[in-house]
Amino acid sequence: MKCLLYLLLTSSVLPLLAADLSPTLGQKSDLLLDESFSGEAVPKGWNANTGTLRVEDGQLLAGEKSSDQHIGAFRYRLPVQDCAVQMDFQLGSMRIINLGYDPAPSELKKKGHLFSVVVTPKSWSLIEHNDKANPESKTKVHATAKTDFDPDTTYTLLLECKGDEVVAQINGKEPLKAKAPDFHVKKPGLVFRMGGKDGDEVKLDNIKVWALE
Repeated sequence: MKCLLYLLLTSSVLPLLAADLSPTLGQKSDLLLDESFSGEAVPKGWNANTGTLRVEDGQLLAGEKSSDQHIGAFRYRLPVQDCAVQMDFQLGSMRIINLGYDPAPSELKKKGHLFSVVVTPKSWSLIEHNDKANPESKTKVHATAKTDFDPDTTYTLLLECKGDEVVAQINGKEPLKAKAPDFHVKKPGLVFRMGGKDGDEVKLDNIKVWALE
């Protein structure tokens, strides 16, 4: 009885535990990626475009470098279309992290990113990125919510896309939803971006991708 009471009293101050989330736009089909970063080095295929990328204690740590004069960014090449990607993250002292996609070459007459889920310490959003080839194009915020993300808590994010629809879930938060005619296109892989000061790092783990049917 004392042990049970102790657990009940202490559970309210423990960080949220990461957990699998269920998609709402379809059913999980083939498992296309399952990466837990259990080795000592960054696994093959995880390529930093800017910023820093390293593995420590079974997690992928990613950050921005001011000398790059660009937000930290890395990709994992994995051709997908209708899919769900799940990852655990711990924000730490980062000011912003993004998970999203580019359109595959020749899919759209557009330059730049397609859409992303964006997480900051005080909010999160689903955004459709502007066309960098069109000066009049603007980034569109489809859904956003003010909510606090504890820097030391591990959250689970599930980003699913099927047809024109996108849904983002984070354990303990109300889902965000978006819809746009460009979202259905083929995508060449996952795009991760993160912003912060030198030395700031986001912790990522248990990244999984399923086809969605």
